[in-house]
Amino acid sequence: MNAANDIVVVDDNPTLLILLSEIFREHGYTVRTAADGFAALAVIRDRIPTVLLSDLYMQGMSGFELLSVVRRRFPVIAAVAMSGAYSGEDVPAGVAADGFYAKGSSSPALLFRILAAIGDQGLRQSRRAQAPIWVPALPFHDRERSTMSVACPECLRPFAHFLHEGLPHERDSNCPHCSCPVKLAIVRAAKELDATTIPSSMTSTNGLRSSLDTYFGSALHSEQLSR
Repeated sequence: MNAANDIVVVDDNPTLLILLSEIFREHGYTVRTAADGFAALAVIRDRIPTVLLSDLYMQGMSGFELLSVVRRRFPVIAAVAMSGAYSGEDVPAGVAADGFYAKGSSSPALLFRILAAIGDQGLRQSRRAQAPIWVPALPFHDRERSTMSVACPECLRPFAHFLHEGLPHERDSNCPHCSCPVKLAIVRAAKELDATTIPSSMTSTNGLRSSLDTYFGSALHSEQLSR
């Protein structure tokens, strides 16, 4: 087994999870899967992968929260976020990932280009910004606010934080115990399972080879297959 090709794929869409797993296995990766953030953390603790590919909107622990935890606890992992809710190749604001894949609108071959671009660990570290702590959106009543406990990423001690309807998407705060700056962000829970699919033409062997050659060129694609 080549440890450099160890990947964990996280998505609550079982069909897409199977398709992505097969694509990576076909190209020499050791693949483990999880259906939500909590399950992914258990898989990662069992063996730290080289790459984490995670959907953003999932039931239970979302990808927003998972990626933020991984950034702090397992910074050696190269993280790629994916979602059908965003377009383009830029990482959505506040998401603790090194790359982004737009599900449903991009060829799976793009994933290999993203992995090639973030392969240098030193370069990844230099580009990373502070990862926010993602907190779930809570129900509000008129003129009321909700309170939740947040753990400081530095001293790990919890402190109360007040949420109100006017809270912006991201907010800077400080731990009252150690004064460590803490960035908080609100994540909206997934309302239903993601139904994004990959066209069959993109998942066939010939389709993948054609797409990969378009992005990498035949020489680099051959190198991918030989790893």
